[in-house]
Amino acid sequence: MNEQALRTGRILIVDDEPANVRLLERLLQGAGYTQLEKTTDSRQVLALYQTFHPDLVLLDLLMPHLDGVAVLGQLRSVIPSGAYVPVLVLTADATLDAKQRALAAGANDFLTKPFEQFEVVLRIRNLLDTRRLYLELDRQNRSLEETVRERTERLLQSEKVATMGSLLAGVAHELNNPLAVVTGHAQLLRGTVSDPVVLRRAEKIDEAARRCVRIVRNFLALARRRAPERGEVQLNQVVREAVELLAYELKTGNVSVSLALAEDLPVLWADGHQLHQVLVNIVANAHQAMRHSGSPRRLTITTGRDPAGPQVSLAIADTGPGIPAEIRAKIFEPFFTTKPPGEGTGLGLSLCRGIVEEHGGTIGVESEPGQGTTFLIRLPVLPRPAGVAAPDAAEAPAPAGPKTILVVDDESEIAAILVEALERDGYQTETAENGADALRRLERRGFDLVMSDTKMPVMDGIELYREMERRFPALQRRIIFVTGDVLDAEKQRFLESTGVPVLTKPFDLTEVRRVVRRRLVDTASDAAKGLRVSP
Repeated sequence: MNEQALRTGRILIVDDEPANVRLLERLLQGAGYTQLEKTTDSRQVLALYQTFHPDLVLLDLLMPHLDGVAVLGQLRSVIPSGAYVPVLVLTADATLDAKQRALAAGANDFLTKPFEQFEVVLRIRNLLDTRRLYLELDRQNRSLEETVRERTERLLQSEKVATMGSLLAGVAHELNNPLAVVTGHAQLLRGTVSDPVVLRRAEKIDEAARRCVRIVRNFLALARRRAPERGEVQLNQVVREAVELLAYELKTGNVSVSLALAEDLPVLWADGHQLHQVLVNIVANAHQAMRHSGSPRRLTITTGRDPAGPQVSLAIADTGPGIPAEIRAKIFEPFFTTKPPGEGTGLGLSLCRGIVEEHGGTIGVESEPGQGTTFLIRLPVLPRPAGVAAPDAAEAPAPAGPKTILVVDDESEIAAILVEALERDGYQTETAENGADALRRLERRGFDLVMSDTKMPVMDGIELYREMERRFPALQRRIIFVTGDVLDAEKQRFLESTGVPVLTKPFDLTEVRRVVRRRLVDTASDAAKGLRVSP
């Protein structure tokens, strides 16, 4: 199937000049877009939008009856809040004022007439690609919420809180592959667009997708199915970033924030993303509690060295209504919440306690009705573990000569993302849908590297590795595992025993590139030392 046949998306063309409408219609049809609607009367746009439901609107700015800015105002009233239906303004008015008015009214992009036809098609394609990513991310978020709701109800009905860890880990594991697709496409889009409007939209999608990834990993850590991703963390920086994330909500809620951060804090060996999640949860809870209290609404966050030992302390105090004693005893229990139905799952503080305890710390609460609430967290100061090298500031040098990589994954979307990322770096790639298919390809030709999923039908990654060990022993130094299966303890032990690099889904493409380059450089180094590495 050629590229034009793959064009999808409903496009509404609005221009009072029939000749312009015909030109745009022919241009889009030539580019493969077939679902088109058009009008030369701007008064018809609202009705057409409600019946045609376009994915993108091409809108003239200077029109009789209703100009483009007025039409944008109408569209804003019917497009659901949070939805992304891009509007590309095409106008002969090239003034800065016209551009500012259009963008302020809700336009997503702006082109002045006369325009280059290839640029119009490129802008449309980028906007539609962004919309598809946005819709996919929204679907995944709704799926996550629905899955958590269903599994939570099942757990509550069974009254077996002890199964919560497996439940959350199962939810997280099921989302690894689809989240890998969303994050991968978002990162690829960021690397291809140059238009600042589209780039900002791609960055927002990428940020939201990464947040979903962090939530999944926090679930796994709570379920004791994934170790925290430790590194050197500045606690004060985590505090500032959490407050910055919630700054708008706190400001509009008339909450003043006071930071009393000790400047001499030692560096923590911790998972910064997880600690960030703890801060966000507690601050958000404090904000919600203070919404129902009078002035002053004040949040005070204090950090310092704990005199009780080699640990740091973090206190989050609010001036809310306080917590009665009978509720204080339950707030860290899974699924306990005082919020109305639909406003909370009761998992937030349970997640916080799991994360803090996973770091070897403690979390407690001090509160009295009418006296506000203070959460106190203590975290141990641990040295970098022996054998863990400091981050390598210098990137591995590029391997010499063209390199060929075999990507083995039964998920075609994930394989396609890896292929596109690798080919952008100049590698030649080939794909196999399972281990048996990979072995057939390895018999026909040699590869410099094999990237393999671990869980596949017919022959999985572990069987593939063992067959390669038997039939192509030199390739043992040329394999990288990619896996989303974090629940199988036996598989985890096997992967650790091989010493093979492992990329966990959802992966970061920057990390994929780094690991691939390092593996190729190490292989070349072995060859230079006289080790046998060719198949």
